[in-house]
Amino acid sequence: MRIVHVADTHLGYSAYRRVCDDDCAFKGLNQREVDTYLSFQAFVDRVLELRPDAVLHSGDLFDTVRPSNRALAFALEQLVRLSEADIPVVIIAGNHSTPRIRETGSAFRLFEHLPNIHPVYKGAYERITIGDLTVHAVPHADGEAFKGMLPSLTRCGETSYEIGMLHAGVVGFKEFRMNEFNEQIVDSCYLRDDLDYIAMGHYHGNQDVAANTAYSGSIERFSFAEAGQKKGFLCVDLETRKRKLVELPARPMLDLPAIDGRHLDPASLMAEIEARLDRDLDGKIVRLKVRDLPRTTYEALDFRRIRDLAAGAMHFEPRFEIDRENVSIQAGAATINSLEQEFVSFLERYPVEGVNKDALRAQGLEYLKRGLEGSD
Repeated sequence: MRIVHVADTHLGYSAYRRVCDDDCAFKGLNQREVDTYLSFQAFVDRVLELRPDAVLHSGDLFDTVRPSNRALAFALEQLVRLSEADIPVVIIAGNHSTPRIRETGSAFRLFEHLPNIHPVYKGAYERITIGDLTVHAVPHADGEAFKGMLPSLTRCGETSYEIGMLHAGVVGFKEFRMNEFNEQIVDSCYLRDDLDYIAMGHYHGNQDVAANTAYSGSIERFSFAEAGQKKGFLCVDLETRKRKLVELPARPMLDLPAIDGRHLDPASLMAEIEARLDRDLDGKIVRLKVRDLPRTTYEALDFRRIRDLAAGAMHFEPRFEIDRENVSIQAGAATINSLEQEFVSFLERYPVEGVNKDALRAQGLEYLKRGLEGSD
């Protein structure tokens, strides 16, 4: 028996300001949102070619509890393709798609009427039988409700093959977690070896956890921590217990080697930046970090030149970490710092939700520099 294991598709995710261009079927939409759709469509295409006995989606089908109508319609369209091909699909809710208040309702209700589609989202363990396969499905839930479901991950003996499904981090000999506010963490002792396979979701890297347990990883890249990861889904042979990562196209990410700006003058630093950016950046998401940068060197940089060098990137994120400890203040001078220092200090002191603080810092410093240049 062959099954496909996928997770963390995060349909509807969006980031940055780039929109899909004119020759794209999703013209005018956020490019990163479109990336999640294209990856999921490519996944369904491959499943239809492979024709497995079942597909297991281990959580976070959507990026939010309240996905847009567009994300819902797209997911429904793709699941209908699998339903009509008579390929059973089990989908458990992850932390991104589970409402904190039960009365909020779940988008998964839309899929209940589809033949062959089994959504598990009500905060309770469900056992699903598909031919000679039993699926022990544990959706995301808060607190003790989640812990109370874990003992159900054990063999019942009703079918030849039995699989567990979880959306959680794991602690034990190694730790796999995303450090999100409402993630659940499972002790490795609950990953029972009497099951033929345990399909994990939540951790975005493809990772073996135990002989019978693995994370498939996400099918798209969502942070620079995933820059070097291969993306795709797992094809698992339950008889031989062998699994293989089937790669899918994903947006390339480059987290360039950081530059130590401590002892570099502006010309030398620009030469280092040019060397880092002298590569194929077309369509990629790129981050460049410069650490311990004296403020005077930062102010002398040619930001227009830096932007031009990275013009081909889908998104370019320069991150300049200003060395404020070495800024000299004359005795008797006012204690008010420069605008740049005050801005950086403000960001460090106050939480900013829903925004990449490093990107906000870099962009804010650049805007301040432009304003100061314009006032000269």
